[in-house]
Amino acid sequence: MIKMMISIGDKVKFKKPYAPFGMVVVGKRRMFASDIYAYTVKNPFGEIAEYDETQLVKLNNQQCNNCHDMFLYPDEGCPDCGRQA
Repeated sequence: MIKMMISIGDKVKFKKPYAPFGMVVVGKRRMFASDIYAYTVKNPFGEIAEYDETQLVKLNNQQCNNCHDMFLYPDEGCPDCGRQA
């Protein structure tokens, strides 16, 4: 099984159906003394929280062929997939 890496700007949701809405990743850090990453996410209501990668699943599983080849400013999104820089 191939693990999908979650990046800043990706849309994610909980693995278990606790919340029916998607969230956007706004930060990423490696957890202390672990190989697990923690992600800071913003939900549609504007609340910000942090969850580890075992709790989240990536929503946009399709890789955009355009945004990885272009320079995006921090407040700019990809015109094809909407991914933020």
